[in-house]
Amino acid sequence: MSSSLHRGFLAALLLSVALGCGPLTLDVSSPEAVERSARKMRKPMSVEESAVFDEALFYLVGTPWLGKEGSGASLEEREIGLLVPLAGRTADGIVAEARRRRISEVRSAITDFEFRRDSTAAARRDLREFRFSEARVYKRNRDYLEWPIIEFRIDNGTNHMVSMVHFRAVLLKPGDHDPWLEEEFDLVFFDGLAPGEHGRRRIDPEQQEWIQVVDPHPDLEFVIEAFRLEARGGRHLSFSDWGVVEARRLEACKRTRGEIRLTDSLLLDRPPLPSLPPLVLEEIAELEGQTGEHAGGEEESG
Repeated sequence: MSSSLHRGFLAALLLSVALGCGPLTLDVSSPEAVERSARKMRKPMSVEESAVFDEALFYLVGTPWLGKEGSGASLEEREIGLLVPLAGRTADGIVAEARRRRISEVRSAITDFEFRRDSTAAARRDLREFRFSEARVYKRNRDYLEWPIIEFRIDNGTNHMVSMVHFRAVLLKPGDHDPWLEEEFDLVFFDGLAPGEHGRRRIDPEQQEWIQVVDPHPDLEFVIEAFRLEARGGRHLSFSDWGVVEARRLEACKRTRGEIRLTDSLLLDRPPLPSLPPLVLEEIAELEGQTGEHAGGEEESG
């Protein structure tokens, strides 16, 4: 949290103590007590402090509306248990807990990505020797539709006779950590592809959107990379689940970690996306159920 907002929360705490009512904390003894105590906690807050408090409550329990005048939302008795870990905490304490958990979540994601990267380093060296180059996309007619075809050159620079390669094609925008287009393929070499052998191959993607790569924007990056090589009989030669997309996601998580330390926000819209609290998951499930019922009703009426 920035020093200015921290001073604001501290000033609110000192004011409440000076007035003889003690620190303003969250009372979870009943739904009414929760709402009443949250409203008191919000009263001395600035607009900015209230927004930080909203985000913390959403991240921790999914109730950013607690204590807000005119929110129209209310807490049910069965939901009180979700707030018990926050019982007796001040607004400053709730925000600090949210930041602690979010930073821990981001660190965990970074650790997982780095483990995946490091544990397959040797396999990736071998996979890099199975090279894709001169990739292009052109189109042809399929059932009166223009359909993309991906063509590329392959070079087996490994020391193995390769019978199958599992690979991924991705289209990336500058700075994006998630691909605009992504598809995985298996390419079988019935007679095997010997060390030093090369050739050109074509594949039919499932996604018609690849046709946009026929004349791509110069800023778009088209990448094809191998993830698994197999010999005859399905024996694995090399395997990795690390590629350009995973590397970008790792860098995005590191940027999130750095920016959280410099701002008051938890950056919940940045990678890694947060684990949603139970109340939010329940609301999503209810909405999906209602959508399904509505769609079913329309289908029946048709």
